[in-house]
Amino acid sequence: MFLLKKLLTSPIVTVAAIATSVISINPSQATIIDSSTAPQATPTPTFNHQEPQITTESHLIKPQIPVINPVTTKTFPAAVNFFNQFAQTSLNTSSSLNLADTSQVEWLPNSSAPVNFYSDNNVKPNYNFDEENSSADESLGQINSVAQFSDVQPTDWAFGALQSLVERYGCIAGYPNATFRGNRALTRYEFAAGLNTCLDRINELIATATNDLVTKEDLVSLKRLQDEFSAELTTLRGRVDTLEAQTAEIEANQFSTTTKLLGNLRVQTNAYFSGDGNPQANVQYNLFLGLLTSFTGRDSLFTAIGATSSAFPELATNNNSRDVGSTREGASDTTGSGDTLNTFRILGLEYQFPIGENLLINVVAANRYRFSPVLLSQFLPYYRIGSGPTSAFAEAPPIYLVGGGAGIAASYKVVDSTVLTLTYLGTFANESQAGGLFNGDYVAAAQINYNPNPGFFLQLLYQHGYFNPGNFGFNNGQVFRGNGFVGTALANRFDDAGVLFDEASAVSSNAYQIGGYFAISPKVVIGGWANLIQARLLGKGDADIWTYSVQAAFPDLFKKGNQGGLVVGMEPTLTGLRTDIPYPKFKNDTSLHIEAYYRHQLSDQISITPSLTWITAPNQDANNEDIIIGGFRTTFSF
Repeated sequence: MFLLKKLLTSPIVTVAAIATSVISINPSQATIIDSSTAPQATPTPTFNHQEPQITTESHLIKPQIPVINPVTTKTFPAAVNFFNQFAQTSLNTSSSLNLADTSQVEWLPNSSAPVNFYSDNNVKPNYNFDEENSSADESLGQINSVAQFSDVQPTDWAFGALQSLVERYGCIAGYPNATFRGNRALTRYEFAAGLNTCLDRINELIATATNDLVTKEDLVSLKRLQDEFSAELTTLRGRVDTLEAQTAEIEANQFSTTTKLLGNLRVQTNAYFSGDGNPQANVQYNLFLGLLTSFTGRDSLFTAIGATSSAFPELATNNNSRDVGSTREGASDTTGSGDTLNTFRILGLEYQFPIGENLLINVVAANRYRFSPVLLSQFLPYYRIGSGPTSAFAEAPPIYLVGGGAGIAASYKVVDSTVLTLTYLGTFANESQAGGLFNGDYVAAAQINYNPNPGFFLQLLYQHGYFNPGNFGFNNGQVFRGNGFVGTALANRFDDAGVLFDEASAVSSNAYQIGGYFAISPKVVIGGWANLIQARLLGKGDADIWTYSVQAAFPDLFKKGNQGGLVVGMEPTLTGLRTDIPYPKFKNDTSLHIEAYYRHQLSDQISITPSLTWITAPNQDANNEDIIIGGFRTTFSF
């Protein structure tokens, strides 16, 4: 009875904590040299909430901004759309790139590294070595007492006693770190961890009225072992208590188990080497902050705000010797909301959830359409903001800059290779002066994405829109309107009063897009798009706006993880106007946008991108001086 009472009142560490305690023991801290060749224990687990991951087939390459559409998979953790762009900032430097990996700088999760380490990011050189190949570093510490610090050898009495208990009671069967093999040396701390597990197991047997299974000889052995290793058992208990306290502190102070804060900051310097107007050098920034919350693991609530000090330079304001407003050709991708007051704007408030296995719904309360990584990546799988070209035009098709607001989008997987998306976005819900969701400005679109194999993607899009007088433009429906974010002044302002007609006109538009990419090789990708917007000025006439782009991307150019690119295209241009009402003639000279860029990855979270952009015949008038812009963008992701 004395022995039984002694066992029941001895300091006992829980089985769950033993694995953790072994994990936390560092031989150098205990001045013990472990020459065992047993595998090292797994690291102490972190307590950050882990979002579900979407798995998909291996891809080869993607042009600039790869994202996997969740509706092409069998599961729908919609948060992955956002994480693929903002969450995880790991650079993929593997020799075999794939569609979802190409130019991975700041968005894709869990990218591989040149050397795959173990889960605790430590190299384990002795992991596969036999015992005779392992060595002890005697410089790690000073042994003060042989009785206290010497390793327990297989020939020792204590070793055999514990081994007998293990075999008879199965108390370390399937032990997590698999360090007890029965034929190799253990440190005293490892031995104490095993002993503590046996103590727990035998106490369980006694507590469940099966004490007859525990022999008197075993109790005597346990008492002797416990006395001999009392110091180590006490140390283990202290270490576990410390870990539990640290865990409690982490859980109490973490941001949220279901919400992630993610962001992107782009800072760009532009130097204008030529151009009519006021081509002064400027520094622009665009800050994007997003909150992503998941309630079920398959849904996501996305809230995004942004701030910018990105002013538009006033360049090439004339067309056919008339002032029609400054062109937006060559504007950088940092121009964001176009606000120069450093004020935050809501860029997105969206809730995304699946219905069944093939349907994904996105309810939008506020959305800037082009600037939403969640919604736009659903439409444009290779969209990746801030990591490809430096211009707003080359970043994504301008058709996505027409309209924006509140509404709904539904994506349906027809077959594994084909996804149909229907979208309706109306006037922003907070703009009470406008016509509301159904009586004001709106866009309704139908789109088909065809992706039969990793190296080929084709997209067809139809978009219908209505805009109150003076509201049409490539401006995402932003209240400041202005001259838009891309394109010539006439393409953005042909409906404004005083530009072509005395009064502003309401516009009904039908827009069409074809786009895609083709992987010639893992190192060369070509792609692009063509947009036609047919705009009817109600009561006045019809206008045609064209824009197109051909792009080439060169992943891993000069260095793994970097990317070079070349863009040639025409920004939105008013190419024709049919009306019976007299209007001032305008020029529609072909204005080319030519851009070269090279993104260099400094780290997983930081990249720099020098670029050179050349605009010919700006504002669709060859009499205007060509615009040449040298850009330098720095991107921080977190």
